[in-house]
Amino acid sequence: MKISKEEIYAMLDNPLVQQVLLDILDEDISGFDVLAVLVELGEITDDEISRQLNLKLNTVRKLLYKLYDARLVDYDREKDEETNWYTYTWKPTLEKLPSIVKKRMESILKELREQLVVEESNMFFYCPSCEFKYTFEEAMDYGFSCPGCGNMLQEFDNGELIKDLEGQIRFLKEELKNSPLLK
Repeated sequence: MKISKEEIYAMLDNPLVQQVLLDILDEDISGFDVLAVLVELGEITDDEISRQLNLKLNTVRKLLYKLYDARLVDYDREKDEETNWYTYTWKPTLEKLPSIVKKRMESILKELREQLVVEESNMFFYCPSCEFKYTFEEAMDYGFSCPGCGNMLQEFDNGELIKDLEGQIRFLKEELKNSPLLK
């Protein structure tokens, strides 16, 4: 299914999509520039992207490989018969982006639910100096003394953390249910 540039740009403006892309690109925002060039021109070599964005060729290639691993770009390879070098021509395949975002959101939701279960079913203690958090069992094993500095461990109230996790879970569930991008 082919999608228009306008639809692609609308997707790329979505904060959830941007966060997933940042995760895919390991927080390297220049990957958005690489994607923009690909969307605008359709097909282009890594060397041309490098020159157009004034980025090192290695940087562009790393970003393209990350996008390729996520199945958001594809390439054609041609061999120059004189030099025996290959030229890679890259193109966007962002039709898969909504399903990738949905899978990532479902994965994050699962992790948040698991973390919520841990927080709700345990009592925690922490060291005010080292700021490490321990379960009741761990604290008991250490005699309620911090293994790092020897200070007494204090009970940790995770009520705010539980509320925060519940809020994140509600938000993601609503986004999954109501976002037109993820239908």
